[in-house]
Amino acid sequence: MNNLATSTPESLGIPSIAIEEFLTELTEKRLCMHSFIILRHNKIAAEGYWPPFEANRNHRMYSVSKSFTAIAIGMMIDENRISIDSKVASFFPEYLPTNPHPYVLEATVRDLLMMATYNKGTSYTVESPNFTETFFTDSGPKHKPGQIFHYDTAATTVLCAIVEKLSGTTILEYMRPILDEIGFSKDAFCVETPEGRSWTGSGILCTSRDLARMALLCMNGGQWNGKQLISREFIRDATTKQIDTSVAPDGMETRYGYGYQIWCLRKGGFAMFGMGGQFALCMPHTGTILITNADTQGTSGAEDVIINAYYKLIDKLSPSPLPENANAQESLNQRICNLSLPTPLGNTSTALAHTISGRKYILDENNAGMKWLRFDIEAEKVRLQYENNNGEHELVFGMGKYEPQLFPEKYFGRRIGKKDTHYQCICAGAWASDETFIGTIYSVDDSLGSIRLQLTFADDAVSGYMKKAAEWFFDEYQGFISGKVD
Repeated sequence: MNNLATSTPESLGIPSIAIEEFLTELTEKRLCMHSFIILRHNKIAAEGYWPPFEANRNHRMYSVSKSFTAIAIGMMIDENRISIDSKVASFFPEYLPTNPHPYVLEATVRDLLMMATYNKGTSYTVESPNFTETFFTDSGPKHKPGQIFHYDTAATTVLCAIVEKLSGTTILEYMRPILDEIGFSKDAFCVETPEGRSWTGSGILCTSRDLARMALLCMNGGQWNGKQLISREFIRDATTKQIDTSVAPDGMETRYGYGYQIWCLRKGGFAMFGMGGQFALCMPHTGTILITNADTQGTSGAEDVIINAYYKLIDKLSPSPLPENANAQESLNQRICNLSLPTPLGNTSTALAHTISGRKYILDENNAGMKWLRFDIEAEKVRLQYENNNGEHELVFGMGKYEPQLFPEKYFGRRIGKKDTHYQCICAGAWASDETFIGTIYSVDDSLGSIRLQLTFADDAVSGYMKKAAEWFFDEYQGFISGKVD
């Protein structure tokens, strides 16, 4: 369902060439973008997708999920099920230790919304059997809640657990009255914690348009088509500075304060931020929103590139409609129709194919647990066969293009802790020189991540390096390897 109105960029005071320049900047920086939507005055001015991603595909939102959690808490407050000052420990007496620390008993819903908790960091690890319980039983030092901002995904995990415990259903089902009103996808879902709750610290999957709808709801003070769906006061507080963030964050754009699971931006803007480029950047003073989905993990400064490109776009806005520009609009449309992910730089063939292809290399002991590898070079593909601690596998790299396939290892599916899913991935390669192969592997599944691979062949030897950028998977594919022909 797409109940979002659309209009030409010029009719909304946006030069089409400015949007094309925005896309050019992202392309020149070789960012792995998945989608973008630019809205102004409640209408879509431009929208595009990088294959294999498309408009109706659910996409992992990572920490944007935190902002959705705040909306659910606001609904609970509107229904008088909780208050902003409710003590969080009161909802989970079953998890409290015998003599809980006073700060554990003191923390409120507002403290958690502001990321001002009492633990020194996120209390759970991937091995924890119950993420929610660890928030109360963590044995580390405590500090007074509500005073200092420190990003803590466990805070969101507990807020979600409150919603699900009181509602008796999943958080997305509880939110359905609002979600249905704004046209949110019916098949949106959330990855589960090991104990079976929704993991809204990181795990909601929905479409880019769904994220645009949530951003519009917040931009309009909780109102949709003239109907107040959530209290204006809560949305105002959620999207404005409640606590200072000058010290804790690393990013340039995270120093302007924090609301309720929502970041503050310059000039009165606010943002929903998710790892890897999941963004809803909202600028009420210009009436504009930028939605992006991407996988920029492991690319230093990528988030700042996206945000700065957006600010450049904003600087080119007109306060009133512009004359229609058919040529510029056609150029932009063609650009959008031809969006493609960046492939590794280099040649699609090597003069040394006859000396490399088909040879089996026995590898020295390495941290990746790889025992041997073999390269089969074909006209448009390279097949990498290898054995590691989990058995024999094959990856197929398209030369100059991405080759879709299932990744050979199994990782977490719909529930953290259960490695029961082969991820959809795409692989592309190039020859940086006749001796050096460069490969890129992207997971394009419910979990996003990448592996960068280099293999250099010299005489009868191979040397390689693998670097992964992914949360809780691809762990086997890191470090150096070397070996000689069998």
